[in-house]
This record gives sequence, C-alpha cells and structure tokens, in this order.
Amino acid sequence: MAIKPLVALLASLALVGGCAELDALTSTTPEHARTAGAENLEPGADETYINYDAPAGYADYRNVYIAPANLANMQVIQPEGGSSDSEWWVTDSESGILQRAIATQFAAALGFGSAFYLVDSREQAQIIVNTAVVAVHPNETRATVAAGGKTGGAITVSIAVTDATSGKVLVRSVDTGSSDNIWAFNQVENDDPEIDRILRGWGDSIRRGLLQLQGRPDAGSPGQSLTVAP
Repeated sequence: MAIKPLVALLASLALVGGCAELDALTSTTPEHARTAGAENLEPGADETYINYDAPAGYADYRNVYIAPANLANMQVIQPEGGSSDSEWWVTDSESGILQRAIATQFAAALGFGSAFYLVDSREQAQIIVNTAVVAVHPNETRATVAAGGKTGGAITVSIAVTDATSGKVLVRSVDTGSSDNIWAFNQVENDDPEIDRILRGWGDSIRRGLLQLQGRPDAGSPGQSLTVAP
C-alpha cells in the first residue's frame, strides 16, 4: 500500500472525470445538506454536518482518497438582468488546473498536523472525499467588469466525505465562499492565490469536521479538544 503524507501532491490523480456519488447531492441549501445521502447528520465544525452514526472503528480511520471533482454540472448564476455567458464554461485545460488545485489544497488541509494520510486509490482508502462544484455567482456582468466594475462574487461547492467500504456519508458540507476576484474562476490559470485560498478553507473545514467526528483535537488548536455530541 502506497501511503504518503497528505501535504504531497497526488501525482496519480486523474485530471478528468466526475464524482458519481454526488450526482444527486448538489443542492445549495443547508437543510438538504443535513439529509442528503446520510442519516443522523448534525451541525458540526464550520459549515459541515456530521453523521454521528459512524461505522465501528471509524475513529481509527486515517487513509484518505481525494476523488476527482465533478465539474460537469457547474452552473453560472448571472447577476440580475445578465444574459447567459458561455465564456464561463470550463475548458479541458482549465478543468485540469482546477482538479490539481482541489487535490493540492485539500491534501494540504487534511494533512495539517499529520491528521490524515493520502492513498493513491479508492481500494486503499478508508475515507473518500467527493467534491462537486455547484455554481459560480459573479456579482457583475462581463460588460460591467470590462468597463471597470468590481470583480467580486461567490462559488458554491458540495462535499461528501464517505466511508470507503459502505459509502455512508460521514461529513457533509454545502458551502458558498465569497471572493473579491470571482473572475479568477472565469479564466483559470496555474497557481492562482484566490482560488487556492477558497479551496484551502473548504479543506480545513472538512479536516475539522472529521476530527470532531473522531473525537480528536485539531492541531490548529493545541490542547483544545473538539466537543462531540453524544
């Protein structure tokens, strides 16, 4: 079994493909996040929902596989009065860059403090992280931005962290992150700090949710244990 610290980039990650597990789990409402794909979900750390009906022995799970993200169903929600803008749709090369960014930032976040370890395949994993990019919400139209308008907006993702054997959802998050430069998602380039910042925040949220479920302290808060509901 090839196991590496999560801070290392997953070289073998496929850069295209979707997450079938999330096909029906792309609602952007917290109410849906509490119930979609899992039972007994309760509010957890940050924007996560925790399934306290976890499998026996789950507290010992450390091996994580970051599945290729589903970008196929991403919606572009134009501002009021804006018309459809086909230039927002992700090209193959942009998809590859986003896939690498998601893998890199989630790996760095989940591996912080050696909390979890990366494996190369689903077969080696105890935990699988599935991600779908649901929507991008620019605040202004392309014409307004071109005329000097502000470039802010938001992006919504749906994340389901599942037990690799049973498929049971352990931690669920449907979250929207704001950005002063949402247009970074319109023309995706390598090493974009704005994209990385948003993705790293979601990865940190998932790490804290998993640690909360396992009853382990977060290395980001030395000596401070997270409270787990009975």
